[in-house]
Amino acid sequence: MNEIMVLFVATLAAGILRGLTGFGFALAAVPLFSLRIDPLEAVFLAQILQVAAAPTDIYHNHRNVDREALTLLCSGALVVTPIGAYFATRLPPDVMRLAIAIVVFLGLIALLAKVKICGGRGPVLAAGATAGLLSGLAAMPGPPAVAYFLGRGIGKVESRASLLLFFAFTAVIALVSLAVGSDVMGWHLLLSAAIGYPAMLTGTWFGEHLFHRLGDGHYRIAAITVLFISALLTGAKGLSGFL
Repeated sequence: MNEIMVLFVATLAAGILRGLTGFGFALAAVPLFSLRIDPLEAVFLAQILQVAAAPTDIYHNHRNVDREALTLLCSGALVVTPIGAYFATRLPPDVMRLAIAIVVFLGLIALLAKVKICGGRGPVLAAGATAGLLSGLAAMPGPPAVAYFLGRGIGKVESRASLLLFFAFTAVIALVSLAVGSDVMGWHLLLSAAIGYPAMLTGTWFGEHLFHRLGDGHYRIAAITVLFISALLTGAKGLSGFL
């Protein structure tokens, strides 16, 4: 399968997850992109696509967001995302994958145990900071933010809208930080993003239609399933580099 076909299929599949749950795009796209391109380039490409989708996300979802939680998440991420981007340009890819998988599994354990997250600024700032670290490191801010919203028991509409806008914010910060810290950005990535963007929009549209058919309980199951599969695949890929 040539590079363009891999890009199209990966972006379409990741877009469906994104439309369905409000997250999961980079979790699915980065490992698939890295089958054909360098892992750091895969992170760049995922961030470019998410930044390109940001205006549409803001327009369609700004009325449904949890504004207080979103503001605090963004505040935490703003400080820490550049740190993740710094390590992304210096850590071996397999070490990055293992670290991401461990964080995701820890979040999954908390979700499956139905740990309730208390209100207040502390938990949401911590979730935002951890998400920012993972965003800069591997374009994957989803697990901490998803764990926060599910742990608070917030409804699926507010959760999905808030996640989409949060990821738009972290993608912008991470992309700028990565561009400053490395020389990977080039016209070939912009061309790849232009090719993948229609597939991302198509997948997101289809995922949104599935989302409206889900109840809150099914939404939680879908979110946990995506996190589990992503952590499993990412961890396996990282371990394979040491065997």
